[in-house]
Parts: sequence; C-alpha cells; structure tokens
Amino acid sequence: MNTEVSGNPCGVCGEIRPEMFKHWFDGYIKLYRCLQCGFIAQYPGPGINTIQTDYEDAYSLDFVENGSEFMYPERSDAFQDIVNRICKIKSGGKILDIGCGDGHFLYLCSKKGFDCSGVDHSKALTSFATQKTGAEIIQGLYDLEMFPENHFDIITLIQVLEHIPEPAKALEIAKYHLKSDGLLVIEVPSIHAPHFLLYEWTGIKKFVKPPTGVIVSHCGYYSPKSLTTLTRKCGFNQLSVTTGRWQFKYSGTLGIIGKMIDPLLNLTRVGGILYFGTISI
Repeated sequence: MNTEVSGNPCGVCGEIRPEMFKHWFDGYIKLYRCLQCGFIAQYPGPGINTIQTDYEDAYSLDFVENGSEFMYPERSDAFQDIVNRICKIKSGGKILDIGCGDGHFLYLCSKKGFDCSGVDHSKALTSFATQKTGAEIIQGLYDLEMFPENHFDIITLIQVLEHIPEPAKALEIAKYHLKSDGLLVIEVPSIHAPHFLLYEWTGIKKFVKPPTGVIVSHCGYYSPKSLTTLTRKCGFNQLSVTTGRWQFKYSGTLGIIGKMIDPLLNLTRVGGILYFGTISI
C-alpha cells in the first residue's frame, strides 16, 4: 500500500486561509477542523500535506481462501438496507457503485433487477467483483471520461467518500453521469460517532485509536451538516439523512439493542451517515 503527498484546501467549502483551520487531533495523524464549515480532515490549510493512499494493489483475495463469500460478510444487512431504501424510490434502472470493492453491494442490487456497473481502484477486487456479479466493473480512479453524460439512474458511494481527497470533484463528476432525475446515495462514517464524541469531550486519544478511530486512509471526517453542505454545493437536493443504523452493524442481542436505540441516534444525529439526494433543478 503506497502513499503520496499533496496539498489541499478544505474539501467541502474550499476554504484556503490558514487561520481558518484549527487543530482537532494530533497523534497517530494530524487532523484539522475547518472553522468555515466544520469539516475535519488531514489538510491543515494551504501548503501543508495530506496523505493519500494508493489502493491499486492494496487488497488481496485472502477472504476467498478463508471460505468467505465476500470480504466483509458482516456488512450484508447494512448493504441490503440501502438496496431496500433505493427500491422504494427507484424500482429499477442503471446503478453505478463508485469504490465497489468486492462487488458485495452490486451483487445484492443485481438480485433486485438493477443494471449494475462499478468502479474500483483495486486490481484484485475489480477482477473478483466482475466474476462475482457479472457487472461492468472498471479498474481505476473514477473520472469524467469513464461514462457518458446522463447515463445512470443511481450512483452510490458506500464507505468511499471519506477516502477521497477532493470530494467535491467526485460529486460533480457523479452529477454529470446521473440522469436529471437520478439518485445519489452516500454512506460515510460520522465524526459524531460515540468514540469521536468521547474524544472531543475528554481529549483522551485512547478513544480514537486505530483501527476503529482515526484512520490514516481516511482523508476526511463528515458530520450530517458538513455532508449536506458538500452535496448542496455540488448541486444536489437532500431527500433524507439517516444516522445510526446500529441494528445493521451488529447481530444477536446487540442488533436488537441497536434497533431499539436507532430512533434516538437518528434524532440526535449520532453514528454513521446515510444520505439520499437528487440533482437540483
């Protein structure tokens, strides 16, 4: 897994004044909060560097050798929940999953009759996803030239946007590829997750230790507010923002507890973010 370095302004609002960035975390990696929009990311302002991870050769197919159908089988319920929500809005059509990984989500979409396509940077996962789903999977970094204008009914970025150093650019390309009545779906981890909130309240870095806390490959950390700010800037109208969804993260007793507290998590905007939006007219 290789890394390269580049400088970035705020990925959400484009702020470039150094005084508008405040230290948020300094430990395993440095994170700064943009005082203009609240977005938290690795950029500390102009001229300072952000680590970007190269995923081309980052993954293997060890999960197949270990007898697993997909890399993260525990994500199946969460993926199915997203598919079910999409089906309430779109009964069919062309769907593009950006950063499709092993094709798990597209596999579930295909079972609902969607015409599936995907993009992923990993060579190994692209090959596996193509064989597993029968979908058109392109290996590489998502860009404007990959597909025609107004081509897709749905575009999804599931646990992907946090890895993209220029999120506004990615969403502008997605808008170009979406039909005028197209649907944008984004799932991201939240900076309002309980462990991040505990760190913010106490300053104790133990709460955000890897692998579940601060992660080097995450370029940005979203809240419902900053994600909505970003999507609105890129020309999308918000249909819904759901937070929490712990019932799909855990199984057994924890899943039952998650189902009970999900309404509270959604009300207080705590936990992972699921966004649905359409193109602004």
